Amino acid sequence: MKAAITTVSSLLSLFLALAPAGMKAQSPVKVSGTAIVQSAYLWRGEKVCEINFYPTMELKAGNFTAQAFAYLPFDGSYKEIDVDYSYAVGPVSLHVADYFIRFADNPAPENFFDFRKQSTNHILEGIVCFNPVSLPMAARWFTFFYGDWLPAADGGRGASSYSSYFEMEGWHNFDAGGRCSLLLGASVLKGPYTAYSEDFAFVHCEIKYTNEVECGGVTLPFGVSWMLNPYSRRVFMNAYVGVSF
Repeated sequence: MKAAITTVSSLLSLFLALAPAGMKAQSPVKVSGTAIVQSAYLWRGEKVCEINFYPTMELKAGNFTAQAFAYLPFDGSYKEIDVDYSYAVGPVSLHVADYFIRFADNPAPENFFDFRKQSTNHILEGIVCFNPVSLPMAARWFTFFYGDWLPAADGGRGASSYSSYFEMEGWHNFDAGGRCSLLLGASVLKGPYTAYSEDFAFVHCEIKYTNEVECGGVTLPFGVSWMLNPYSRRVFMNAYVGVSF
């Protein structure tokens, strides 16, 4: 738990340091945060790790949003700390995300500022999201543009994969509260979702229910999801509960 608190503190410092000066100067700036414990970290058709702590922080000024979040499994086997910057224009939002990923068995010393091709733990991704106000649906396109490399013949890191992922999500909001969603995702171009073997494959089918309860000055979000990867023929479930402020 001490390690988790230290990591969250570092995450906050990093987030505030990386926030653009123009965003800090704008007013008003809305700041929010969420702390969630979930049974698994499910991502684009795969389970990355088991039960974990998932904190997020968000700063929003007008159409600009900066978000920091992390996935910290309780067994210490994995650490992911990410930053996402986005700008919304009507129903379209444009994102640039930086995923810093570190496995506990990595023998090299951790260096957050290392962006060298052969040793970096960063993956950079461009994202376009379309979320029409009049329809309960969203479409999202993701492309790795640095940090995800095709395997080279010598076992090292080859050319950038430019691996892409496309997903569509539709949902229904219940009058009594809560939302039921269906999400479908596909790997486009050779990428890590198919071990760089297929140019196109459906890898993600997920049904989830989410809700939240107001409690005093905070919100208690919770949810459950069932996910199938049609490509690998694997199935997963996840449940979470947290607090937002």
